[in-house]
Amino acid sequence: MERIILDVDSAGDDILAVLFAAVSPSIKLEGVTTCTGAAGPIEQVTNVVLNTLALAGRGDIPVAKGAWRPIVGNSKADMEAPVHFEKRLVARFGDRLKKFNPPAPTPTLKVIDKHAVDFIIDTVLGSPGEITMVVTGPMTNLAMAFLQEPKIGPALKRMVLLGGNFVTPGNITPLSEYNIWADPEAARVVLNQGVETILVPLDVCEDNRAAASMLTRDDLADLKDAGDHPVLAMLQDSFPIYIDIWREFFDLVGFPMDDIITVALAFDPTLCTMSEPMFVDIVLNPGIARGQTVAYRGRQLLPGGGPKTTRVCTDVDGRRFMQLFKDTIVRYQSAA
Repeated sequence: MERIILDVDSAGDDILAVLFAAVSPSIKLEGVTTCTGAAGPIEQVTNVVLNTLALAGRGDIPVAKGAWRPIVGNSKADMEAPVHFEKRLVARFGDRLKKFNPPAPTPTLKVIDKHAVDFIIDTVLGSPGEITMVVTGPMTNLAMAFLQEPKIGPALKRMVLLGGNFVTPGNITPLSEYNIWADPEAARVVLNQGVETILVPLDVCEDNRAAASMLTRDDLADLKDAGDHPVLAMLQDSFPIYIDIWREFFDLVGFPMDDIITVALAFDPTLCTMSEPMFVDIVLNPGIARGQTVAYRGRQLLPGGGPKTTRVCTDVDGRRFMQLFKDTIVRYQSAA
C-alpha cells in the first residue's frame, strides 16, 4: 500500500483525485494539503477538500491549509485568469455552470492546526523513505517545505507531479501549462532536489491522443448503474457540465483526468510509458515562455543542467486507467 500526501488546488479533477485516493485499496492517504490555484483563493480550495472528504465519509484524513499565493507569481490579472475563464462560458452554458466550481458551503470538518508546509515536513521526516508526495496543483507548498527543511529530500520515497508540456500546446500560454506557470519558481525548486520524480504533462492528459483516459457520459452511465452512494450521486449531478465544457470549448472528447492519473501512478507506474530519468528545468523569464518546461534530452555545448531524476510520461494506457478509476470509485457503494 502506497503512503501518500496529496497536495491539491481543488479544481474539478482534484475533487475526483481526493475521492479516488480516499477509497483506493492501494493507497494510504496520510493527508491532503491545499494550495491556491485554479479553483480560486485558499479558503475555497480548502473548503472543497473538507466537503469532499465529508461526502466520502473520511473525516479521519487530516487536511492542512497551505500557500495562499505563489512564491513570486505573475500579474494579478493573469493569476485570476482561471476564475475569469468561467465568465466567458456563461453565454454558452447558462444555468448549467452552477455545477461548475460553485462556491463551497461552510464545511462541517475542520483543518488541522498546522500549516501544510509543516505537515509535509513532519510527516515525511516521521517516516523516512515511506512517503510519496503527489502534487496536482502549483508546487508552492512542496517548494517551501524543501526550502525550510532540506532533510525532506533524502527522506521522500518519490514525487509524482502534475505539470508541464512538451508536445501538446500549453493551456495558459502556447508554451506553458497552468500548474507550472502559476508558480514557476516553486516548480524549479522542486525539480532541482534530486528526488526520484514522475512528471505528468499535458501530453498524456489534455490531448485527444489520450482520449481513452477521459471521462465521458458513457462512463457516468456505467457509474450510475453502480448504486446511489452520495459520492456516486454527486458525480452524476456535477460532472456532466465538466464533460460538456471540455468537449465544446477545448475540443477534447471528454473531461481530462489529469489529477487522477497522477495519483494512480503513485502505486502503478506501469499505467504510463515514460522517458529515461533526465533533468527538467523551468523558464522563469517574463513573457510567453514563463513556466515552460525544458527537458535536457541531448548533449548541449553550453554548461547547465541538473539532477537527472525526472521521468516524463509520454503515453498512457487510457482504457486500463479508466477501468481502474471506475472499479475504485464504485467501492464507495460497497463501503456503504
